[in-house]
Amino acid sequence: MIVKEARMDDRLIHGQVVTTWVQQTQAKAILVADDAAAEDEFQKDMLKLACPAGIQLIVIGCEKAASVIAKDPTEHAVMVIVRNPESAKKMTELGFKPDHWTIGNITGRKTDLERKKILKYLLPTQKDADNIKAIADAGVRVTAQSVPSEKQYDCVALLEKAGLL
Repeated sequence: MIVKEARMDDRLIHGQVVTTWVQQTQAKAILVADDAAAEDEFQKDMLKLACPAGIQLIVIGCEKAASVIAKDPTEHAVMVIVRNPESAKKMTELGFKPDHWTIGNITGRKTDLERKKILKYLLPTQKDADNIKAIADAGVRVTAQSVPSEKQYDCVALLEKAGLL
C-alpha cells in the first residue's frame, strides 16, 4: 500500500477530498481510520455515499489501519484520513509514520470557547495542539492545507506563533 496523502479532517470525506485531493494524489482508495466510524453502520453508509465512484473505501479503526498499512505489500495508492490529531497521534504511536500529515479541517464546533482560530479551517484546542506537537516530536511533519492549490503551512510554527505550544 502506498500512502499518497495522510490527512486530518473532522469531516472525513467531503467535497474537497472528493474533487481535489483524490485527483491530486491519484489515490485509488480512501482508508478512513476512525474508531467511531468503524463501529457505526450509519456513518459507514454516509461515507460510502460521499466516496467518489471508482474509489475503494475502507473504514476501519486506527489500530487495524496502522496494521493493514504496515503489512500490505501492494502498490495500491491510498489516501488515509483520520478525524482529528488524537487519532493521527494514535496512528503515529502504532508505527504509521507518513512523510507528513496534512490538516485539512479541524474546527469541531466553532462556538467552543476552548478553540483558538489559527486559520479559517484550523481551530484547535490545547489538546489538539499537544497531539500535533507529539506527532512532530515523533519525526513526522504536520502541515495545514485546505486544498492543493492553497498555501501549505507548517502547523507547529502556526501553533507556536498562536501561543499554543
